[in-house]
Amino acid sequence: MFPMRFGRFCAALSGFILFLSGCTAQGANALPYSDSNAKGFIGLCDKAGQPISHGNVNDSPFAWQAVSSAPAPAPYNGAGRTATLYAYQPRKGQQADQWPGYQMTASANYADPAHPTAVGAAEDGAQLKEFVHGFPPAWDGLVELRMYMGVPRQPLYRDSYPATDIRVKGDVWSLVRGGTVSCVSAGSTDQSSSPPAASPAVPTATVTPW
Repeated sequence: MFPMRFGRFCAALSGFILFLSGCTAQGANALPYSDSNAKGFIGLCDKAGQPISHGNVNDSPFAWQAVSSAPAPAPYNGAGRTATLYAYQPRKGQQADQWPGYQMTASANYADPAHPTAVGAAEDGAQLKEFVHGFPPAWDGLVELRMYMGVPRQPLYRDSYPATDIRVKGDVWSLVRGGTVSCVSAGSTDQSSSPPAASPAVPTATVTPW
């Protein structure tokens, strides 16, 4: 009887493990879309240099630092390197490179090429509020954040980029896909240029101000 009972126990345990594995896989693939150009994630930080996973769309800025988990590729890791944060509106039936986007921060110089960092500032305004007003999240409330790299005498690098996804419900946003980073160690220097008032990333789109 013992071998039979033990066998049944093992079978039940195996089924339970498979159930847990299925839940884990489902949780890891919770997004209804994919972006083949996304490499690594973006960690978001508050003014105190602490990682954040939620906030208010009315905050100005949306985040004080956005830090990449992936290094900048050559030659975008060289002198004069910059990082800029953008927000994109996922759309059903469109590839990720066709989604409309909006510049969220100025192009910022940063110290550590292993962790490109875009910096927010109070004078940026409530950029997330402006974005969701112009492009209401229509796919499960989701917004994709991307970081693009720059360096003098080179075009903005968009072949691949770190990306993180947030969900907006009312005035609250929360992290859906991403991770945490060391906000303080990432470091940053001065901002090199300011974003236009309503100048989105490619593809072209226009945000209507409040």
